[in-house]
Amino acid sequence: METQSKGRRFPDAVYTFGMPGDAAMIGRGDGVEKQPRKQRLSFTTEQWVPFPVGRVFAFFADPMNLPRLMPAWQATRIDSLELQPPRGGDRPHDAGRGSRILLSFRPVPFFPIRLRWLALIDDYVLDHHFCDMQVTGPFGYWRHCHLVKAEARGGADGTRVTDVVDYEWPVGRLSGAMDVLGGRLQLRQIFRYRQRQFLRLLRKDVVALS
Repeated sequence: METQSKGRRFPDAVYTFGMPGDAAMIGRGDGVEKQPRKQRLSFTTEQWVPFPVGRVFAFFADPMNLPRLMPAWQATRIDSLELQPPRGGDRPHDAGRGSRILLSFRPVPFFPIRLRWLALIDDYVLDHHFCDMQVTGPFGYWRHCHLVKAEARGGADGTRVTDVVDYEWPVGRLSGAMDVLGGRLQLRQIFRYRQRQFLRLLRKDVVALS
Protein backbone atom coordinates (compact mmCIF):
# COMPACT_ATOMS: atom_id res chain seq x y z
CA MET A 1 0.00 0.00 0.00
CA GLU A 2 1.12 3.57 -0.69
CA THR A 3 -0.14 7.03 0.10
CA GLN A 4 0.44 10.18 -1.91
CA SER A 5 1.33 13.71 -0.78
CA LYS A 6 1.73 16.58 -3.25
CA GLY A 7 3.03 14.33 -5.98
CA ARG A 8 5.30 12.25 -3.73
CA ARG A 9 4.38 8.63 -3.05
CA PHE A 10 5.32 6.91 0.21
CA PRO A 11 4.78 3.28 1.31
CA ASP A 12 2.37 3.06 4.24
CA ALA A 13 3.76 2.80 7.74
CA VAL A 14 3.42 -0.35 9.86
CA TYR A 15 2.55 -0.28 13.57
CA THR A 16 2.79 -2.96 16.25
CA PHE A 17 2.26 -2.90 20.02
CA GLY A 18 4.03 -5.27 22.39
CA MET A 19 2.73 -7.21 25.34
CA PRO A 20 3.84 -6.22 28.85
CA GLY A 21 6.73 -8.69 28.90
CA ASP A 22 8.17 -7.85 25.50
CA ALA A 23 10.20 -4.85 26.66
CA ALA A 24 12.48 -7.07 28.74
CA MET A 25 13.90 -8.52 25.52
CA ILE A 26 14.72 -5.16 23.93
CA GLY A 27 17.75 -2.96 24.65
CA ARG A 28 17.21 0.05 26.88
CA GLY A 29 20.62 1.65 26.34
CA ASP A 30 23.54 1.73 28.74
CA GLY A 31 22.35 4.23 31.32
CA VAL A 32 19.71 2.06 32.96
CA GLU A 33 22.05 -0.89 33.45
CA LYS A 34 24.27 1.19 35.74
CA GLN A 35 21.39 1.70 38.17
CA PRO A 36 19.88 -0.75 40.66
CA ARG A 37 17.19 -2.66 38.80
CA LYS A 38 13.64 -2.55 40.11
CA GLN A 39 10.61 -4.32 38.78
CA ARG A 40 8.63 -1.68 36.92
CA LEU A 41 5.83 -1.57 34.40
CA SER A 42 6.98 -1.65 30.79
CA PHE A 43 5.50 -0.76 27.45
CA THR A 44 6.84 -1.45 23.96
CA THR A 45 5.65 -0.33 20.55
CA GLU A 46 7.16 -0.38 17.07
CA GLN A 47 6.62 1.60 13.90
CA TRP A 48 8.12 1.09 10.46
CA VAL A 49 8.47 4.19 8.30
CA PRO A 50 9.76 4.53 4.70
CA PHE A 51 12.59 6.91 5.56
CA PRO A 52 16.31 6.40 6.26
CA VAL A 53 17.72 5.95 9.75
CA GLY A 54 19.61 9.25 9.72
CA ARG A 55 16.53 11.34 8.98
CA VAL A 56 14.37 9.46 11.49
CA PHE A 57 16.93 9.68 14.30
CA ALA A 58 17.59 13.38 13.63
CA PHE A 59 13.87 14.15 13.94
CA PHE A 60 13.51 12.48 17.34
CA ALA A 61 16.83 13.76 18.71
CA ASP A 62 15.90 17.39 18.00
CA PRO A 63 13.97 18.55 21.10
CA MET A 64 12.22 21.28 19.11
CA ASN A 65 10.13 18.53 17.50
CA LEU A 66 8.68 17.41 20.83
CA PRO A 67 5.80 19.93 20.89
CA ARG A 68 4.99 19.01 17.27
CA LEU A 69 4.30 15.42 18.34
CA MET A 70 1.77 16.41 21.01
CA PRO A 71 -1.96 17.12 20.48
CA ALA A 72 -2.67 20.79 19.78
CA TRP A 73 -5.04 21.10 22.76
CA GLN A 74 -2.14 20.38 25.14
CA ALA A 75 -0.36 23.55 23.95
CA THR A 76 2.97 21.91 24.75
CA ARG A 77 5.95 24.22 24.88
CA ILE A 78 9.62 24.08 25.80
CA ASP A 79 10.17 26.43 28.75
CA SER A 80 13.92 25.90 29.02
CA LEU A 81 16.57 23.86 27.24
CA GLU A 82 20.08 22.95 28.36
CA LEU A 83 21.47 21.36 25.23
CA GLN A 84 24.56 19.17 25.33
CA PRO A 85 25.51 18.43 21.69
CA PRO A 86 26.82 14.89 21.10
CA ARG A 87 30.58 14.59 21.31
CA GLY A 88 32.48 14.44 18.05
CA GLY A 89 29.35 14.83 15.94
CA ASP A 90 28.11 17.37 13.44
CA ARG A 91 24.53 17.41 14.77
CA PRO A 92 24.37 20.60 16.89
CA HIS A 93 20.57 20.37 17.22
CA ASP A 94 20.62 16.88 18.77
CA ALA A 95 20.02 16.56 22.51
CA GLY A 96 23.07 14.52 23.54
CA ARG A 97 23.74 12.83 26.86
CA GLY A 98 23.29 15.29 29.73
CA SER A 99 20.78 17.55 27.96
CA ARG A 100 17.86 18.78 30.06
CA ILE A 101 14.50 19.73 28.57
CA LEU A 102 11.77 21.44 30.59
CA LEU A 103 8.31 21.07 29.02
CA SER A 104 4.94 22.37 30.13
CA PHE A 105 1.52 21.29 28.86
CA ARG A 106 -2.19 21.15 29.66
CA PRO A 107 -3.25 17.74 31.04
CA VAL A 108 -6.81 18.17 29.75
CA PRO A 109 -8.35 20.59 27.22
CA PHE A 110 -8.78 24.19 28.46
CA PHE A 111 -7.32 23.33 31.88
CA PRO A 112 -5.94 26.60 33.34
CA ILE A 113 -2.98 24.97 35.13
CA ARG A 114 -0.03 23.68 33.13
CA LEU A 115 1.96 20.63 34.22
CA ARG A 116 5.76 20.66 33.96
CA TRP A 117 8.03 17.82 32.90
CA LEU A 118 11.80 17.97 33.25
CA ALA A 119 13.53 15.33 31.11
CA LEU A 120 17.19 14.32 31.19
CA ILE A 121 18.85 12.62 28.21
CA ASP A 122 20.86 9.93 29.99
CA ASP A 123 21.95 7.82 27.01
CA TYR A 124 22.72 8.65 23.37
CA VAL A 125 24.30 6.65 20.52
CA LEU A 126 24.14 8.41 17.16
CA ASP A 127 21.70 6.83 14.68
CA HIS A 128 21.03 3.93 17.05
CA HIS A 129 19.23 5.01 20.23
CA PHE A 130 18.77 7.63 22.91
CA CYS A 131 16.92 7.57 26.23
CA ASP A 132 15.21 10.27 28.26
CA MET A 133 14.42 10.00 31.95
CA GLN A 134 11.88 12.04 33.87
CA VAL A 135 13.56 14.09 36.60
CA THR A 136 10.33 15.73 37.73
CA GLY A 137 6.89 15.28 36.23
CA PRO A 138 3.51 13.56 36.41
CA PHE A 139 4.76 9.96 36.61
CA GLY A 140 6.19 8.16 39.59
CA TYR A 141 8.94 6.99 37.24
CA TRP A 142 9.48 7.31 33.49
CA ARG A 143 12.34 6.29 31.20
CA HIS A 144 11.77 6.20 27.46
CA CYS A 145 14.26 4.75 24.98
CA HIS A 146 13.97 5.34 21.24
CA LEU A 147 15.75 2.76 19.07
CA VAL A 148 16.11 2.95 15.29
CA LYS A 149 17.27 0.29 12.86
CA ALA A 150 17.41 0.17 9.06
CA GLU A 151 14.89 -2.34 7.71
CA ALA A 152 13.36 -3.02 4.30
CA ARG A 153 9.73 -4.08 3.97
CA GLY A 154 7.83 -4.91 0.81
CA GLY A 155 10.80 -3.94 -1.31
CA ALA A 156 11.03 -0.47 0.25
CA ASP A 157 13.92 0.74 2.39
CA GLY A 158 13.00 2.27 5.71
CA THR A 159 13.51 2.35 9.45
CA ARG A 160 12.05 0.37 12.33
CA VAL A 161 11.42 2.65 15.33
CA THR A 162 11.09 0.90 18.68
CA ASP A 163 9.87 2.74 21.78
CA VAL A 164 10.60 1.08 25.12
CA VAL A 165 9.14 2.70 28.23
CA ASP A 166 9.75 1.70 31.85
CA TYR A 167 7.31 3.55 34.09
CA GLU A 168 5.31 3.78 37.28
CA TRP A 169 2.08 5.66 37.87
CA PRO A 170 2.17 8.22 40.71
CA VAL A 171 0.12 6.06 43.09
CA GLY A 172 2.80 3.93 44.76
CA ARG A 173 1.79 0.31 45.24
CA LEU A 174 -1.43 0.86 43.30
CA SER A 175 0.53 1.52 40.08
CA GLY A 176 -0.21 -1.95 38.72
CA ALA A 177 -3.92 -1.62 39.41
CA MET A 178 -4.03 1.80 37.74
CA ASP A 179 -2.29 0.30 34.71
CA VAL A 180 -4.92 -2.43 34.39
CA LEU A 181 -7.82 -0.04 34.94
CA GLY A 182 -6.95 2.17 32.00
CA GLY A 183 -3.43 3.45 32.35
CA ARG A 184 -1.92 1.14 29.73
CA LEU A 185 -4.76 1.87 27.31
CA GLN A 186 -4.01 5.57 27.72
CA LEU A 187 -0.35 4.94 26.86
CA ARG A 188 -1.35 3.01 23.75
CA GLN A 189 -3.52 5.90 22.61
CA ILE A 190 -0.76 8.45 23.28
CA PHE A 191 1.81 6.50 21.28
CA ARG A 192 -0.59 5.74 18.46
CA TYR A 193 -1.19 9.48 18.10
CA ARG A 194 2.55 10.18 18.25
CA GLN A 195 3.27 7.58 15.58
CA ARG A 196 0.68 8.94 13.16
CA GLN A 197 1.73 12.52 13.82
CA PHE A 198 5.41 11.62 13.35
CA LEU A 199 4.68 10.08 9.96
CA ARG A 200 2.66 13.12 8.86
CA LEU A 201 5.37 15.53 9.97
CA LEU A 202 8.20 13.58 8.39
CA ARG A 203 6.37 13.34 5.07
CA LYS A 204 5.61 17.08 5.23
CA ASP A 205 9.25 17.92 5.96
CA VAL A 206 10.53 15.69 3.15
CA VAL A 207 8.12 17.25 0.63
CA ALA A 208 9.08 20.76 1.79
CA LEU A 209 12.78 20.00 1.24
CA SER A 210 12.30 18.40 -2.18
